[in-house]
Amino acid sequence: MSTFRPPGQTTPFWTSLVRYYRSCLSREQELALQVPADPNARVLLRSPDEHLISRKATTTIVADPAHTKPILAYLNRRGRGITGTFIYGYPLAREGEQLYPVCYTEVSLEPGTAPQTVVLTRGARELLFNRRFLRFHAGLTDAEISELTRSWLSSRGPEPAQLLDQYLAGVDLQYDAVLFGAEGLGQVRGPARELQLMEQLRKDRLPDTIRIFSGEQGLPSARETDDYLAVLPADADQVRVLKRWQVPFMAVTGPAGSGRGRTAANLVATAAAAGRLVLYVTPGGRLPDEFTAAFPGVLHIGSREAWLSSLQYALRVLQELKEQDAAPPDASALTAQSRELGRELDRLQAEQRHLASLATLGVAVEPVAARVEAEVTRHPRRAWIEALAGQVTAANAAQFSPEQLTALRELHLRALAWLDDSGSLGLLGQRRRTGQIKTALRQAGVPDFCHPEGDLREQVAGLSLLIQAYPLLLVRARRLLAGAVAGNSPAQAAANAAAAAERKAAVDRQLLRAAWLRRAAGLRPHLDQIIAAVTGEIEALEKGGPQRSVLSRQRFTDLLRAFPVVVSPHLAVAGVVPNEPELFDLLVLDDASQVSIPAFLPVLYRARRAVLLGDESGAAPISCLGPEEDSRLLGQVEGHNLAAFAYTEVTPLHRALAVTGPQTLRLGGRYHPRERAQFVNVDDGQTLFPAPAAVSQAQNPLEARAVLLQATRLIDAGVSDIALCSPFSGQVHLLRQLLARLAEAERDPGRAAALRAIRVYAADEIASRHRAVLISLVLAGGATPESLNWLNERSRHLARALDCATERAVLVGRRETLAGIPAVAGLLDGEAGRAEADAPGLRPEALGFLPAERAQHEACLAAENAVTEGLTGPARELYNRLAALLRQRNVLLAPRLPLAWTLGPALANLPGPLRDAVPAVHPLVTVLDRDSLLPLAVVELEAGEPGPAAGICSQAGIRYLAVAPGDWDRLREIKDG
Repeated sequence: MSTFRPPGQTTPFWTSLVRYYRSCLSREQELALQVPADPNARVLLRSPDEHLISRKATTTIVADPAHTKPILAYLNRRGRGITGTFIYGYPLAREGEQLYPVCYTEVSLEPGTAPQTVVLTRGARELLFNRRFLRFHAGLTDAEISELTRSWLSSRGPEPAQLLDQYLAGVDLQYDAVLFGAEGLGQVRGPARELQLMEQLRKDRLPDTIRIFSGEQGLPSARETDDYLAVLPADADQVRVLKRWQVPFMAVTGPAGSGRGRTAANLVATAAAAGRLVLYVTPGGRLPDEFTAAFPGVLHIGSREAWLSSLQYALRVLQELKEQDAAPPDASALTAQSRELGRELDRLQAEQRHLASLATLGVAVEPVAARVEAEVTRHPRRAWIEALAGQVTAANAAQFSPEQLTALRELHLRALAWLDDSGSLGLLGQRRRTGQIKTALRQAGVPDFCHPEGDLREQVAGLSLLIQAYPLLLVRARRLLAGAVAGNSPAQAAANAAAAAERKAAVDRQLLRAAWLRRAAGLRPHLDQIIAAVTGEIEALEKGGPQRSVLSRQRFTDLLRAFPVVVSPHLAVAGVVPNEPELFDLLVLDDASQVSIPAFLPVLYRARRAVLLGDESGAAPISCLGPEEDSRLLGQVEGHNLAAFAYTEVTPLHRALAVTGPQTLRLGGRYHPRERAQFVNVDDGQTLFPAPAAVSQAQNPLEARAVLLQATRLIDAGVSDIALCSPFSGQVHLLRQLLARLAEAERDPGRAAALRAIRVYAADEIASRHRAVLISLVLAGGATPESLNWLNERSRHLARALDCATERAVLVGRRETLAGIPAVAGLLDGEAGRAEADAPGLRPEALGFLPAERAQHEACLAAENAVTEGLTGPARELYNRLAALLRQRNVLLAPRLPLAWTLGPALANLPGPLRDAVPAVHPLVTVLDRDSLLPLAVVELEAGEPGPAAGICSQAGIRYLAVAPGDWDRLREIKDG
């Protein structure tokens, strides 16, 4: 018996994680070099005979006096001669007053054998590309940067000037070289320095928040409490968050306008009133005035100036406390009143939510119902379906739900397998199966009048028809439910709930004030000590003393007695906040989807509890590292799988969502209602590709002029705070150029100032709100398939940009071109311009689901929970092989899907006998496009002669494939097609 055991992990998980992030941050710094702004700290070599970078040489001799004289003068100014390592960059890109090397490497300098010559020798370091400049300034995508890098390093690649012309449009390039000292390169600063210190922590010192975040510790069940403060009026979703303020870890998501900032302020108020220490990180760097008026115990940190101003404010507050002498108030009556108002608010908000959901349902169900009614008219069993739907009444309408259709599909899939085995079951076995069908229908909540009767075969046939009839039953039930709201007023219910929220907020502000007065009373014996600490810190800052001294840390601890709430605009808090575990009772991080985990971890280390708020569907912060480089660094981590913490893919919010799972809380509402977006059609525009190799550099001059015309009209209408946006970096450059020219030509100073105030963003950059957002979609005549796919992949960024508009959102593009991009077509206004072809295929609305119930569509079609029992033997093997073959394709595999659904509108075009046979046909597997739900193929097991589905699919124009058991190579025809 062998006693060999694999060696255990030599590096703790925590150490590997922070080491990986530190390497990512260091690499980002290395790939984002900027030429020193001071002309005396660099030397420019004008149009040199370049070898080190473009020719892949290791040594070059600089002999031209025009180059050697500046180099020698630069070395003399440094006072260190030729010793040391230098950075050599070529070519240079100019962005305003800044210079960026496109490529650079480390070199050493030696005197040449001939007088007045210098020898430059490349070191052992690799040739680096300035990814930050290429990504953020030139606007290239990660894939384009990778391709540019490969072409540059290839021995068969074009010359640098020719290659860069293919990728960089509108970039001011000069083919000069730069030389400067490398002393600052590679120094660990900011979050990288904090991670470097945290790498030394022992595992047993990690707080629970970090253990939960990293997955080492499970998340306990969340408990709610009625003891919460809502100093700002809160809606029902926000109240659910506030009631769970004491849980150790919480993730809250919501789009712009859902009240994340308001919720965060109320969380801080609740914790502060309970005597907790709170660190609140918010991009705005402030709390609402209602909070600070009731609770002055707030410190603002960030820049040195902000810290000094906050200390001066703290000194005034402390001196006022010293002059006052008031007994702490008894807040028990206010607490009881707040709880009673909270219960009343819960009742009113539940009533409002119910009425609002019914009203929303009534609006959303109408277009779906119209689609379902149209589908029923084509069905050969229309009379039976209509008769069954006639039994849906207001009394039983609430018994119908979309989840039941999924349950019916899974039950039918199992029942078909039982039917195949019915010959071996015997009479008793068949009765047991019919009983199981009845029980499953009752468990799913399907009303009794829908239950099929008869023996096993008749019940399975009845299930098939019930599935095809259920969309009509569902939409008619929903219509009846929505009609119940007619006698009630959702607006009045909302007004009642808002009034109750205002009353509770007024009482809670008094409670927060009482909490501050109680804290102030407890501070009186220590006021002189705290005032001395504040005064000493102010004097040290005014004299320019070190902000990170040990004395400063002690003073900060003293300050927390009087000022338990610390507010910062960013996660760089190390200059003021000591790096002590669980220093704060609560960390509240707003806009957590816009920060990176390396900066977040050291701050999380300082907290006992954490609440992260953000928009999970928003664009994540972009790293200049790139996925390929990130994957390389991830692969260097030994012994641990850190894929869940990939630097370029994960934010603190998205990691928290994975940790909290079902306990995640979601805020409703959105800042910009989608239906108010306007679409401007520019039909005669042309897509230009100034940089042929870079799709991101596409431009459309006519469309850019149309965008500026819309902007000037908004200015004339008195709308300020306008933002222009485009997913294509080339169009962003063009918009900036045209906007600058327009502002220069404008004679009216007011209009010129308004034009200069317009912000221009790339689609993945915009994050702040603006009164008006105008988006140029660029693609028109001349668009390539690659550019269309490229825009489709960035539809999420476009949706986020629309959400940033508070009053007006305008999309500018060519409808005819954009209608072919599924994700973008949904952003256009209404259904205008959509031509519906009378082609075979399952329409998404035909299932009776609302557009918001997309997950139900897929669950109903895939019926995954029943595949194991419903498909056996060769049928299951065929399904598994097809799933493996198509796993990289955007498809759904629908087992035993009713062929009537698959055909859609084409059902009406079939000959009579074939149409009558359709309701009883359920092919083995139907392959559907995941986005459009259109059928790609129907796959059956070959049974000697063609089955009924073969002729029907042939007539309807749907691809049909019959595969003999074991002949799995035929399945590749589906993939190849």
